[in-house]
Parts: sequence; structure tokens; C-alpha cells
Amino acid sequence: MRDPYLYEDVNVLVNLAGIKDRELLRTAEADITNIAMTGVYCQRFERFDTETLCEIHRMIFGQIYAWAGEFRAIPMIKREEILGGDTVRYAPPGEIKKQLNTAMKELAKLRRSGKDDQDLVFRLVRILAAIWQIHPFREGNTRAVIAFAVLLGNHFGFDVDHDLFRVHAPYVRNALVWASQGIYSKYEYLERIFFDAFLGEQPEPDVPQAGTGSKYEKIGDYDVKDYKPQPHEYRE
Repeated sequence: MRDPYLYEDVNVLVNLAGIKDRELLRTAEADITNIAMTGVYCQRFERFDTETLCEIHRMIFGQIYAWAGEFRAIPMIKREEILGGDTVRYAPPGEIKKQLNTAMKELAKLRRSGKDDQDLVFRLVRILAAIWQIHPFREGNTRAVIAFAVLLGNHFGFDVDHDLFRVHAPYVRNALVWASQGIYSKYEYLERIFFDAFLGEQPEPDVPQAGTGSKYEKIGDYDVKDYKPQPHEYRE
């Protein structure tokens, strides 16, 4: 069975602009979503739940994909260089809503007391990684989850530097990959940029001269500048 999200004659996502060239679509999508994200960051939500995540995805991608804001209907894999070609284990389509609601219940327990912001962000990182691993949408999960996180941070009263996530997008995605490996998850990379974005730049031990950019150049031994986005693939 062919991936129903692709055109029948080319391996390109069906889109509202009718673009059938992958690179042209990537450019158009980036342009459209960058503008949309500016508007999203001006929004204020009172609730942060599954419906809000879907609405944020719809706001970002609704001008390019008809299925924006809808759960994906197919199982997927995506080969990750940082995992040696392995894939994150995403949620099966039939489990997406259930797993999201479970994660959102944990999110709803978070409260900002003003006494321990680091602990709050520490816990938030783990819940967001779980939401990202579910991968509820056919495309655009990272942008939707990060926008959701930024708006939630603003709701809590943090002055979130959302531009840090945009500038270091390859680092963010690879950090999410490493935070989505079950018992083998490594959260320190995702914590690093979340602590900086939510709490201001944090000093790193043993690297007194490290600048903001250099902190996001590597994840372990992997140099994020070598990251080349690969498409998600349908898996029967």
C-alpha cells in the first residue's frame, strides 16, 4: 500500500500549493510556516492539552496541508543519522490520542511556585519529549511541540527566548531524538537549550568560554551541522 499522504506519481506530500518537487515544497513550507509561527507566538491559550496542540499545528501548517491539526493515520519510521540509521519508535496511529492524553495529564500537574524553576523545566522537558515521541502528525511535529512549549512557558510567566529554538533547529530535533529512546534516553542535550531559553543562559561546567552558539554544535560526538533532514517513511 502506498503512503496516502503522497502524490501517486511522486514521493512528495500532497499540498495545497500543488507543488510536486520536494525541495520546492521544503522551501515553500519553510516560508509559509515561518510567517505562521510569528502569529502563533502572539497567541495566548488558557488550556494546554491535546486540542490546543492540534490547534497550534493547524495554525502553523493549515496554509500548506489540508490535514494540518489532524492525527496521522499511518505508522511511520524516519532514519536518524544520530542513531546510526535507526528510527524513533513513534506511537501507532490507534494509540496517538490515548498516549497524548496521558502525557497531557502529567503536564496539567505542573505548577510554577517561583521557588524552583529549574525543577519545573526539568520535568517539562521529559513530558515534551514524550509528546514529541508520540509524533501525532504526519509532518511538522517538532515545530508544533516547540511552539506549544514556548506558549506554555509564557503562560507560566517565563520570558521564553523562542528564537533560540529556531536558530538551532537541527540541534533541537536531534536532542529530541535522544530524549525519545526509552530507558536509553539522554535528556541533557534538550535540557541545555530549554534551560537557556526559559531561564537565561546557564554556565556549563568545565567550559567557561563556551558561547551560546558553541553549546549547540554537538550532541555527543555528532556534529549537528552535518544533519540532513530525511523524510518520514510509511511503514505497513
